[in-house]
Amino acid sequence: MNSNELLIELRKFVLTKSGLRNIDPAHCKVISEYVFQETKNYVSETTIKRFFGFANTLHKFSLFTLNSLSQYIGYSDWDSFKKDKQHNISADQSLWHTLKLKARTITDLALITKKNNSGVPFEFTAKRSFFYPDFDYFLKNNYQFATVSAQPGQGKSILIAHLVEHFFHSENALYKNDIVLLINPNTINSAIQLGLTLKEWFLKEFNFNSVSELINYIKNNPSNKEGRFVIIIDGIDDYLSQSNRFKLFVDFLYSIEENNFLKTMISLRTNNWINLQPVLTGSAFLTKHWYTGVFYDEETLCNVPPLSPNEILYTLSHIEKKLVTAEDVNGALLTQLKIPFWLQVYYKLISETRTLELDDPLLCYELINFFVEKKIFLAKKSTEKIFLLKKISEHISEGNKGLRVAKENVLTFINCYPEAYEELLYTGMLIEEKRYSTAIPTEVIRFLNNDIYTYFLFLQITETFKYKSSKALFEYILHHFSPRTALRTNIINWTIRFCVNRNEIAELKNILKLPFTNEEKNNAFDFICCVSKYELNKPNSKFNKQSIGQDFIDLMASGRTMSKLYKETIKNISDNVLNEDVQIMLHIIECNISLIDIDKASLVNTMQLLKRNYKRLNELFPINPYDLILYFYNNLINKPNEGGALEDKIIKLCHQIDRTPPLKNEALTTIEILSYRLVLTALFTQKNYAECHRFIMAILNKYPNIFYLRNSVFSPFLLIHLGHTYLKLNYYKKAQRIVAFIEKIIANDYTYYTKFISVSFFVFKASFYNCIHDYEKAIVKSNLGLEIAAKNDFKMMEVALYLLKIDALKHSEVFEEVSNVIKELLNFLAYHKISMPDYTNLNGGDFEQTFKVLKSYRK
Repeated sequence: MNSNELLIELRKFVLTKSGLRNIDPAHCKVISEYVFQETKNYVSETTIKRFFGFANTLHKFSLFTLNSLSQYIGYSDWDSFKKDKQHNISADQSLWHTLKLKARTITDLALITKKNNSGVPFEFTAKRSFFYPDFDYFLKNNYQFATVSAQPGQGKSILIAHLVEHFFHSENALYKNDIVLLINPNTINSAIQLGLTLKEWFLKEFNFNSVSELINYIKNNPSNKEGRFVIIIDGIDDYLSQSNRFKLFVDFLYSIEENNFLKTMISLRTNNWINLQPVLTGSAFLTKHWYTGVFYDEETLCNVPPLSPNEILYTLSHIEKKLVTAEDVNGALLTQLKIPFWLQVYYKLISETRTLELDDPLLCYELINFFVEKKIFLAKKSTEKIFLLKKISEHISEGNKGLRVAKENVLTFINCYPEAYEELLYTGMLIEEKRYSTAIPTEVIRFLNNDIYTYFLFLQITETFKYKSSKALFEYILHHFSPRTALRTNIINWTIRFCVNRNEIAELKNILKLPFTNEEKNNAFDFICCVSKYELNKPNSKFNKQSIGQDFIDLMASGRTMSKLYKETIKNISDNVLNEDVQIMLHIIECNISLIDIDKASLVNTMQLLKRNYKRLNELFPINPYDLILYFYNNLINKPNEGGALEDKIIKLCHQIDRTPPLKNEALTTIEILSYRLVLTALFTQKNYAECHRFIMAILNKYPNIFYLRNSVFSPFLLIHLGHTYLKLNYYKKAQRIVAFIEKIIANDYTYYTKFISVSFFVFKASFYNCIHDYEKAIVKSNLGLEIAAKNDFKMMEVALYLLKIDALKHSEVFEEVSNVIKELLNFLAYHKISMPDYTNLNGGDFEQTFKVLKSYRK
């Protein structure tokens, strides 16, 4: 090459490295900044303009400029670039070496383009080494061409870039003598822009009229062959969409004669392989010499498997700049990220907003929403595309290979908007496949993945209900989707997100009221917490500091789950909400949490906030909750509670409730629930079991059907508390009926109860068996309860269960085991730096001395 040709090559590489197909003067400042970031050498905007011909060049470019630009594209200096690109055939340079140098220039440009187009920085991407043995086998054996076929977004181009570097270009490459020619859309478009056919381009670059001529030349002159000539063609799906170009491509395949040095690898989307496969199978030569690969699936025509968990975690660790393990990532998200393009969406999303962690289940849905918004809602012909996607989602059904629809069933809609449909195929939103299980192979359509299908199915449902949330909407979900399926779970979650986005919180109560399964209710409750936290921190959200009201408190009080997520949500919202009454009730819930966690520090902090609103608490509640919480705090710090003032207030409230005419369950308020819980726990801690029984009977008088309330955990809480009261009053048969009744309602899958209620029930049963002297069963129930309590960090319940187990073991006279469990309890208290307040001891009076000894012991 002469100096001018070398400068043309350098311009081409700088342009490609900068991610630009064409350049105008405005880009020169950007390139100047890129060069400085990469090399720390400052090449001015004016110099860049001169370099690309936008300004007069009165002198040659300085060596500093040429060195800096060469370093920018990956060379050590201008001399190394010249040496690498010098293609003139010298007396001692072979034809093979000349071809190799020419191919290297084209391949390097294609690699830079692939790296620049990678949605995630190329160095962050996994190398997909699963394909290395496949590719090596193909190179070493008697095959003429191989395929990389997969759906859009499966990472074909990145896989090929890693293959080229590993086998041909890296420092330890296995086949450095081989020629590799990587052809991508830019290569083809450059030829077309120069007015050249591909045949003319090949002649210009390699001095051969065609690949076939090159094959014949090497066959006739075998001494010129120094390795293999590997042609890799990638990303030309758009090029092949025109029938004349598709024919040229087929002619090229047919022109490849049998030989021992030329290898061709072709990467295409599976919808193009659908059209190409009959061509291949129609040729005995092509069929014989086509290497499909170990992972090739005859049904889907794909040989690129999803990302493995290790590959996903490798990329996430690089994105997050820290080690990411499987435990750090939500399970559903880990499944979603098996398709590489979701990693690109994630990288783009966090570059715009960083408010969701990898373990947040909402992230899956935000990724889908972000992707669809960019690809559909903000794209051209969005109305037509949305219409098509909703119609296709409406007609999709479950087949033996997943969710799809026969193309003929939606052809009417496709024919209305053919261009929009083609764009949906090209962008990868929709996939066309062949179904071979029928007598005549038929075309089927499916979404890129089921998550996107679910999104548009949800849009179709909301359109049916005129984009309004209501009880009817949740009833539709209940009756049209099978329980315990991922589809129903996803639709419920999209609906939750829809309601919180629009601040229609009251409608979410329908999830608890309607007969969804208990697992669905608990999962939905957690998801409500996730979405609430996220929306509260979003700018311009309708669910905000000003708008959070009583409906949200009603939900939070209905499901005392005591999970980490629940605690974080309560804390986050109580710190930000502006409605004073709502904030007060959230603080009371926080105090409840602190009591269960036996967390004195948090309890004191929240009590101070409540005390400022003491007067308002008197106005809002039938009994001031601060007085009740203060009683428990004193109990926590072993401070005696003064006088009977609190007991008088409770008795007065009991009489007031008792005089109220019977009401329906719907009349029960959150204020009552919060008050009654505290009152009953206080009476029980005071050992005032008779008054505790009277108080429950008063509630039952006011709400005769309270035990049949299925949409709040208050009903099972009240039943369990009544059961404990019966035990203390020696009404064992009545307590046994409570055990049977709770077991019956919990067995009904549609009853709403939480892990906390489950542990509370084990506490009750262990206490019951202790009372009736069935100590073996008491130990079994204690162990079962401890297992769940430990997993969910219910500290109060763990202490209560340890105490019940110690009592049972003492009566069983297994004294060595008693000592072991006492050690476990004391270690537990020491590890968590907590005490044993009176309200954790549910054992009988004969255990009082043991409890006092344990309570006073300090390690």
